[in-house]
Amino acid sequence: MNREQVKSRILEGFSDAEVSVNEFSGGNDHYAVLIISQAFAGKKLLARHRMVLDLFQTEIATGEVHALTMKTHTPDEWLVEKPKQLMFT
Repeated sequence: MNREQVKSRILEGFSDAEVSVNEFSGGNDHYAVLIISQAFAGKKLLARHRMVLDLFQTEIATGEVHALTMKTHTPDEWLVEKPKQLMFT
């Protein structure tokens, strides 16, 4: 999978999402994603991550996606979190 395929898959599962995808190994199998979606409202972190991992079950099982690091926020949470992230860029 490449970055665009990962992003498309996430948007299929979370149609309202804002998504950022970075590949960090150079081998198209290690991804860091930021997903902002209202679908995460009321969900704990583990439930959110399971929602995302469920989209990639086949690719994880085959090793096509080896690592998927994620940050998951609702739009309201992102309003608070985004300024903190900008401090470190």
